[in-house]
Formats: sequence, C-alpha cells, structure tokens
Amino acid sequence: MPLNSHETIHISIPEKLPARFYLTGYMGAGKTTVGKILARSIHYQFIDTDRELVKRFKKPMRRIFSEEGEAAFRQAELDLIYELGQEEGLVISTGGGTLVRDNTLKAALETGTLIYLKAPVDVLFERVIFSPKDRPMIDVPNAEQVFTDRFKQREPYYIQAHIHVDSDRKHPQRVIEQILEKASQAIKPSQETNPSDPS
Repeated sequence: MPLNSHETIHISIPEKLPARFYLTGYMGAGKTTVGKILARSIHYQFIDTDRELVKRFKKPMRRIFSEEGEAAFRQAELDLIYELGQEEGLVISTGGGTLVRDNTLKAALETGTLIYLKAPVDVLFERVIFSPKDRPMIDVPNAEQVFTDRFKQREPYYIQAHIHVDSDRKHPQRVIEQILEKASQAIKPSQETNPSDPS
C-alpha cells in the first residue's frame, strides 16, 4: 500500500526510545513520509536534512550544486548532522547521498539509531518518476540505468545502518511498528530517552 505522510496511525510506543532516529535509503524509499508519521506518532520533531539545507543556503538544491559546488553542500550536510547529534527527540530524514561518506555515516551511527528503509530498485524508480519532487538525477538520458547504477554505489553505505526495514508495499503503520520494535531492541543506554519526558 502506498505511504501517506498525512495518515494518522495508532501504535504502541516502547517505554524507551533512542534520543534521535536517522532514516537513510535511496530516493523514493519513503524517508520523508515515514519520518513524518514516526515523529508525529512518538511526539518527536521531524527534520528533513535536504529541506533544512535549502533553507540555510536560501536557494533551491539545483542552484546550491551549480553555484556553491557539491563540496560546499556535503560539508554543510556534515555540519548539520553534527549539530542535530547534540539535540534530542528528533526524527531525521537524510538525503539519499547524505550518509554515503564515511564521516557523515560515522556521525549518524554514533549519535542515534540509523534505519535503512529499503525497497527493490525498480520499485524505487517507479515511485520517483511519478513523484512531484525535483529529481535532477532522472532528468537525463538513460535515466533508469543511471538511477540503478547510483543505487548500487550507495547501497554498501545504507546496509551499515543499525536497522533495516522493508518499505515496499507495506502499510505505514506496519513500517513504523517494525522501526519501533527493532529500535527498542537495538537501543544503547547512551542513546535512549523517555518518550513521556522529551527533556
């Protein structure tokens, strides 16, 4: 079933939760949709790193890359991950390329519970081509091949996440339930917070 970020779900919340959740995965995996529902369900703040960086640069993603350069954008991503790693009560949706570098991946792994939302690459491509989002990667010749090749390059980073959850054709409630169930089992004492006391 397609994911719907506006859907309201009722779930059982574990007694202890990580202070912050990071969601990773390829474009079309449902990071933003799942992240919004998860945050709303457990009364955490939702942060989309791509949207946050667009606000900070005060320009669209395409212009950030063309005018500032990828190196500047990736450094800003790293700085943002470090910054968010000092706050609690967050669900953080990362860009598809945010955690495919050793330093940003390490920062996320050490400061929260990292969740890989996965789905078959053909399903991801189908979601993306019908998405209203601006996706420069698919605005090229041989888009599906480029999309698939990039996925294969990034997947070795994604699979290092603490938790893997399949987002393909699942109701959002089941995706969230699996995230919380697995997170409560994998949580480290230094990462936990009490959902009834966000402070």
